[in-house]
Amino acid sequence: MHQRKRSYILSVVWIWIGLLMVHAGKGQPAARNYLSAALSSSGYSVEQPALSDWKKAKKQQYLHSIQQLPDSLRSALLQEADEALLFNWPALPATSFLEFKESGARTGFERKQDERRKHLCNLVVGQLIAGGNKYLPSLVNGLWATLEESTWEIPAIVVLQKAGAGLPDPAEEVIGLVNAETAVQMSAILFLLREELDSVSPMLAKRINTALNERIFKPYLSRNDFWWMGFTGQPVNNWNVWINQNIFQAALLSDLSADSINRVMEKVFRSTDFFVNQYPDDGGCDEGPAYWSLAGGKLIRLLTLAGEVSGGRLRWPGNELLHRMGRYILEVHIDGSYFVNFADATSRSFPNPEAVYRYGVAFDDAGLRLFAANLLRQSPRFSAEKSITDFIEIATVYKELQSISGDAPASPYHFFTDMGVYTMRSADNRLYTAVKAGNNGESHNHNDVGNFIVYSSGRPVIVDAGVGVYTAQTFSDRRYELWNMQSQWHNCPTINGVMQRDGKNFKAEAVSAAAAGKTVTVSMDIAGAYPSAAAVARWQRTFRFDRAKAKLVLTDRFRLATRKDATSLHFMSCAKPVETGEGWMVFTGADGKLVLRMHYDAKKMSVKVEEKLMDDDRLKASWGDRLYRLTLTVTDASLQQYNQVEFYLP
Repeated sequence: MHQRKRSYILSVVWIWIGLLMVHAGKGQPAARNYLSAALSSSGYSVEQPALSDWKKAKKQQYLHSIQQLPDSLRSALLQEADEALLFNWPALPATSFLEFKESGARTGFERKQDERRKHLCNLVVGQLIAGGNKYLPSLVNGLWATLEESTWEIPAIVVLQKAGAGLPDPAEEVIGLVNAETAVQMSAILFLLREELDSVSPMLAKRINTALNERIFKPYLSRNDFWWMGFTGQPVNNWNVWINQNIFQAALLSDLSADSINRVMEKVFRSTDFFVNQYPDDGGCDEGPAYWSLAGGKLIRLLTLAGEVSGGRLRWPGNELLHRMGRYILEVHIDGSYFVNFADATSRSFPNPEAVYRYGVAFDDAGLRLFAANLLRQSPRFSAEKSITDFIEIATVYKELQSISGDAPASPYHFFTDMGVYTMRSADNRLYTAVKAGNNGESHNHNDVGNFIVYSSGRPVIVDAGVGVYTAQTFSDRRYELWNMQSQWHNCPTINGVMQRDGKNFKAEAVSAAAAGKTVTVSMDIAGAYPSAAAVARWQRTFRFDRAKAKLVLTDRFRLATRKDATSLHFMSCAKPVETGEGWMVFTGADGKLVLRMHYDAKKMSVKVEEKLMDDDRLKASWGDRLYRLTLTVTDASLQQYNQVEFYLP
């Protein structure tokens, strides 16, 4: 391999790590320190007798809840376990591990590792449901194969080691997402199936505990330099709470002594405070709803476990910010499995109903409890997938969720003023829009200031394409060469032939939002999202949403310093746009039905419709084989203009 190419791959890796750390625009974290302050003020510490009692009761709760699952669900889970019996555990060779360093490829190694985790979890569930000896031998083989892995981490995260990208350094354990996730699975397997494993060999428990200590607990307690911990002053993201929660639960379910658990808990709380401290007051998750289950959703599990093991001494019932972090996922829900999907998010998400329900319980929020039950009804057949802990936690609330009836509340509008996301819903619930202000340096950022989406009768029409399959380029300095990261492929203007730029300084200004009667108005100046080459002095973009008439009016008032190239408005759609008359467009769904009408001033703008073929599996899963881009190009040569586009239901 040429040295130049090797250097490029290494630079890609470090930029990827840097992008994951970005939470731009939030300033210095506020000194809330809710978790560590509660621990300090309560005077609580884990004591061995109480810990033993809690673990005994917790295990009984888990096992009882699994046996109480509906027969149809348990049968489906056993079928998955039967399929796992036929699984031949694939090798994870060094050459496969090195593919990321050599070419940036991730899928080869990660797919094999994912398969191993999935089938192990399915075998564990089979054993928990059926007992006996049918699944145990294969389960032990899968467990042993996992313990034999040189590292539980993936190549794209092993790059955090001091030696850089390549094979894992046996002298340095890297704690990242996959290592911590595997650790809590190992700990849960030991916790739930200790007697069964001992019947095969007591060395299994010893091996698991040794691996947990060497790979997780020792490096976690001895190091503060992992960026996601927050102790080095770098911003954090969902990595922080996801890893900390997994480590905390792994510690509780493992054979760690009470003294060691206290050390882990104290550090977990201090570290997780960095995640909570930097959260905006509005509780918005700028990583999007697809990441919420691994951000706010992991936080509530951590808080719940802390409350349980402490006998209720660690609780945060009146904490408004923590409550809003849970409410976020309800407020960005559109309909069914559709959620507002700005940044690296797909249009359809499946939030963890257990996490939503836990927020509802912790903060006595009936709306969240209803929403959690609604989510479970959408997908009542769940599997272990790659997480035993997700499975056992949802099993404990499954019966409660099934007993809840009714529809979750749908807010007529909601303003995430700190995050810069605004949602609006018509009175008849048939027209929905969400608007994005913010900046272009956010976590999992797309260049999309001034972007918006429109849904008709719960289905997407004007859309954000979202994110494709992750590659090395996705998290590199070539990120914005990807078409779906660019403003010209969002519902944003191209000004004088110039697109928006990335960076937190490229942002919306003079942002305002207000509701008066049945009208909701959101306005912002998006000129600052464009570089000087765009020669734009002002671009005031205003959304006026009439909830009574189910009508959205978009106005763009702008002033250019000069006219150098074409200025256009772009609209991405999954429904085919068809011109039906001068200034009139209609959008038709796949079934040929009219779903939305649009009107523009044909005297000021010309129209063009293009097809954008989807060449990415993740995008195809969202939109099928194509999207459409409708472009309105400004034909008026004036430097100062006012243009208006209106959207109506059929």
